[in-house]
Amino acid sequence: MRLAAFVVCVMALVIGERSLSIFSLHADTLSQARGRVMDLVQQGVSRYSQEIAAAGAVLSTLAAADTSPGNPTPEQCERLHAVLGSAPGIETLTLVGTDGAVVCATAPGAVGLDLSGREYFRIAMRGVANLSTVRQSYVTQTPAIYMAAPALEDDGEVRSVVIARVGIAELFPESFASDLDLRSQALLIDPSGVVIRAAPDNGAMMGRDLNHSAVVIQTLSQTRGTLIAEGVDSVLRLYGYSRLPLSNMHLIVGLDMAAVTREVERATWRAATTLLVATVIMLIGLWLVGETLIVAPVMALSRRLTRFGEGKREGGDDGRVVITELAPLAAAFEAMAEELTRREDALRGANRRLSSLASLDPLTGIANRRSFDAVFAVQWSTARNLALLMVDIDDFKPYNDHFGHVEGDRCLYRIAQALTAAARGTDVVARIGGEEFAILMPGATLEAAVELAERLRAAADELGIEHAPTVDGTVTISIGCAACAPAPGLHGRDLMMAADRALYAAKQAGRNRVCAAEAVQPGGGRAGAMSATEGRDPAGG
Repeated sequence: MRLAAFVVCVMALVIGERSLSIFSLHADTLSQARGRVMDLVQQGVSRYSQEIAAAGAVLSTLAAADTSPGNPTPEQCERLHAVLGSAPGIETLTLVGTDGAVVCATAPGAVGLDLSGREYFRIAMRGVANLSTVRQSYVTQTPAIYMAAPALEDDGEVRSVVIARVGIAELFPESFASDLDLRSQALLIDPSGVVIRAAPDNGAMMGRDLNHSAVVIQTLSQTRGTLIAEGVDSVLRLYGYSRLPLSNMHLIVGLDMAAVTREVERATWRAATTLLVATVIMLIGLWLVGETLIVAPVMALSRRLTRFGEGKREGGDDGRVVITELAPLAAAFEAMAEELTRREDALRGANRRLSSLASLDPLTGIANRRSFDAVFAVQWSTARNLALLMVDIDDFKPYNDHFGHVEGDRCLYRIAQALTAAARGTDVVARIGGEEFAILMPGATLEAAVELAERLRAAADELGIEHAPTVDGTVTISIGCAACAPAPGLHGRDLMMAADRALYAAKQAGRNRVCAAEAVQPGGGRAGAMSATEGRDPAGG
């Protein structure tokens, strides 16, 4: 019985060690695969950003040139053809008059087309350069993105609009999927969940609506992340996804889980085979040599390991039996302990790195302060014009004190979702404090910021969240607006301080108001006059 109990204990220890090793290998493999899939996603996002930036630079150059649509000259049209080759991602360039008619284009047959109904043209006519959602090209009948930039007169009036068509195939060429195996997948989806680009491209995925698949549902609800799920082809994959900057499209890359875990499966089979062989050999050996030659040395080894764990390197047992016959087993136990410690430290380090990458507010699901600050710094250094809205929930403390923190958290979530739904696709909505939010509007003017602020305030009113008894009516928000063109002498904090002062003015004016700073001064100076609008009583219209 003692011999049987010893065999069972030894096998339990070996199985436990092998299982722990395999679990650790699985965790390490999965962590590395998550890093690899997100690296592939980032490569696609980086290429997209580079192509869009190059196309934007071409449009800025053309918009700054003399491109009056009244009587286009051959030189102007030749300029479009000459510039077309400077950005490989641009398929066509078009010059459009203020009436929406195409007056000059690199695409054959485009002259005379009416683009006045296009959203990107209407936005450009307000003096704002913009990037459209994915549209079907009239010419190629393939998905494309349209970029529009206004050419302005000296007095600020729009005299024409320069439009570039950027093909999706140029943004994500076939070479992007060269690192993927046959069962892996890369998808580009539009806001409705329809596939507009797939790799490998077998024709079966293009145009397919994946809105109800688990992968697309999570992708459209978050900005960036990973998950393990079955694709529509029933292949289990590790997916990484990210929303494309300044766009409503999402890039998804999936790695075949069978390929990811292949090494773990091999290790599992090796461990199982090793354990089986070791068990058979051990039983045969025990049957042959008997209890005397096995148990006694093992007991001596146990006492030796106990003394070793207590810091005693020497003991009263006959060391010759242990050293000559069981020294390899002792060395194996010591190596196992060192390996387990190393893997535990590596796993903890990986978890710390993953935690440091968190960029979303866990309560509301929108960007947090750290993510907002990072985006703000990038936009300040790249955008031609930048608007900022500071939003604060009116009298939130009485609401929280009366209804409790659970309802207070629900109120914050509903307000955050209403702000996100009302904002533009290119805007960044973030929670930067307890009940304070910020909306960053790249390329927007102060007028556009005030217009959006009014929509946000109305959206909060429409929620109809009942306020605490000590506060009349429903939960409302106050908004401060500021906008400027980043220039030498101005800093991002100047824009934030101007918007913050406008928010304070809205609060002082009675809450449920939108207040705009007329100017942004360098060095944190006063933002000048404030203009305010207040919410109207629904009963009064």
